[in-house]
Amino acid sequence: MSELEVAIQDGASILTDGGIETRIMFETDVPLPPHVQVAGLVKDPTGGPVLRRIYESYVAAARSFGLPVIIGTPTFRASLNFVRRAGLGGAETVRRLNADAAAMHRQIRAQSDHRPIYVAGVIGPSGDAYRPGEALPAGEAREYHALQAAALAQSGVDFLYAPTFPAVEEALGASMAMGATGLPYVVSFVLERDGRVLDGTSLHAAIERIDAAASPAPLFYSISCVHSSIVATALRGEAVFSDLVARRLNEFKANASPLSTEELVRLDHPEGDDPDLFATEMWSLHQDFGLRVLGGCCGTDDRHMRALAARMADAGRT
Repeated sequence: MSELEVAIQDGASILTDGGIETRIMFETDVPLPPHVQVAGLVKDPTGGPVLRRIYESYVAAARSFGLPVIIGTPTFRASLNFVRRAGLGGAETVRRLNADAAAMHRQIRAQSDHRPIYVAGVIGPSGDAYRPGEALPAGEAREYHALQAAALAQSGVDFLYAPTFPAVEEALGASMAMGATGLPYVVSFVLERDGRVLDGTSLHAAIERIDAAASPAPLFYSISCVHSSIVATALRGEAVFSDLVARRLNEFKANASPLSTEELVRLDHPEGDDPDLFATEMWSLHQDFGLRVLGGCCGTDDRHMRALAARMADAGRT
């Protein structure tokens, strides 16, 4: 059993990183490469150091409060469809982009005096994360995601993380591909306020489907890229927060704003809750639903993670 698996089994509170793309967009003049986005910045002489500093700011937030931290590779769009759309080649480019990103994260860990730092190998959906109609069926998804899953697993990440999946069948195929690597893995969904994945499947049914069909099953499940108010409404519904969901849902990575991601990226400035309010709302979800792996997504930065880390550390001392 890996160190991360032991920590999850023991009920550890773990901080994750926060926003990445939105910080590049709103805090810097660095242009995001088309289609592959932040994956294309890792080796860029200007963008690479900027990207690295963003991740280091999240490690510093965890270090300040003595918390374990997860940093996810900037590989959400480093899969074959996006590489081809960017005109960057094919499978070999996928392997290179993922290996370079994992190497950057392993170097961040090696050069930090903070421990533990867990590196998550990030795998995004094959199409638009907010359009379930673009999702692949399970069998095709398993084949599609196998290339990236293997590339990340071979590059020394601690576990695989599939965030912001809008459809359960593609998430199942990705689970099969990730499970085949032998690494632990986590699946993360986008939820509507009614507690359903964007394809209309209830969270309970989504977890039940993947747990039954994927072997091994995910280490745990996660919700990502929505505001805390949406998750609070969703999980307070009796039909959503079942015993199964209570046992298997362990993580939430929240947006700072209730605006949709499409609305957020059209803005020319960051938009969202101030760090203290963000932390208060996140900690309320921990208290109500037992979520222990907490972090940020679109619109959050290291200030949000510091405020959240302070709340998590204070609770750990009581």
